[in-house]
Amino acid sequence: MRAMLLLSILLLPLCALAQEPASTADATAETAEPGTRIESPSRSALYEQALERKLPTQEQRKLDFNGESQLGLYMPAARPEGLGGVLLIAGPGEHADWPNLIAPLRRQLSDAGWNTLSIGLPDSPPLPDSALNDTPTDNTDPQDGAVEQGLQAADNQPDQAPPAEDAAADYATRCTQLIQAAWKVLSAEGNEYITVIARDASGYWALRAASPPVSGQPPQALILFQPREPELADQPTFQLLLEQWDKPLLELINSGSAQGEIQAREHQRIAQRAGHAQYKQWDTDYLLDSMLAEDMLQKRIEGWLERLVETQAAGSTASAKAAMTP
Repeated sequence: MRAMLLLSILLLPLCALAQEPASTADATAETAEPGTRIESPSRSALYEQALERKLPTQEQRKLDFNGESQLGLYMPAARPEGLGGVLLIAGPGEHADWPNLIAPLRRQLSDAGWNTLSIGLPDSPPLPDSALNDTPTDNTDPQDGAVEQGLQAADNQPDQAPPAEDAAADYATRCTQLIQAAWKVLSAEGNEYITVIARDASGYWALRAASPPVSGQPPQALILFQPREPELADQPTFQLLLEQWDKPLLELINSGSAQGEIQAREHQRIAQRAGHAQYKQWDTDYLLDSMLAEDMLQKRIEGWLERLVETQAAGSTASAKAAMTP
């Protein structure tokens, strides 16, 4: 009897400790206002938490924009003298280390002598009249362990409340300021020459952010991978921005679909009509059947960037000689 009493006394603190979390949760629920909705973390916030656990801290950069902060991933050039800076923008709903195009390209370009910074875009508010928000082009994200769970949880995040009437303008401001904050980071790292590589609908936001009026040093060239105009976009249209862009632009299109072929022809006509000699198109449809598609695409992008730098250097030399000529 005395032994049972002693055992009961010893177990009392353990029972109280086990019940404490539930009591705390109940207290939180009781203090919350009736009808208050407890906001769950956004998809981009969950992505950031997973990436912060996965990647070295020296790669992580916090980008401040529009009263917000977002994670960027920076990799310095693996050469004493870098060739320039490259900003990689993942597609809507994707993160800064997205396995398709973004992650392999940021590493390969760093090895080739480029300083790279990759970002994802802010979560876009859902459209009241659309069942689909801007979602990843490919939901396959081959990560491992706890990071995979964190990224999967982000993919499963529900859309937030419907946007207000000015949601499109507000989102455009956020995307523009984030992209401009990113290339300011690259400029601060000493990169005089900056190229932006954007995937999917992020191509529209990259082109828009780089078009006048521009805050800070604008990029000297754009590479747009299968760009499209997002549903949430207001004015100006992608076609108008493309018509006004007068710097080097490489558009990677896919003519394998009817829509892709129509878009390719339309963009080619816009560039020809505007007299854009520095506009180029590459069809990536033939790469789909190749086991080396990703490596081939990366090599082509790397080669285009190197030729661009050579052209820029040749132009600077010619300008310097002209300035010295009496």
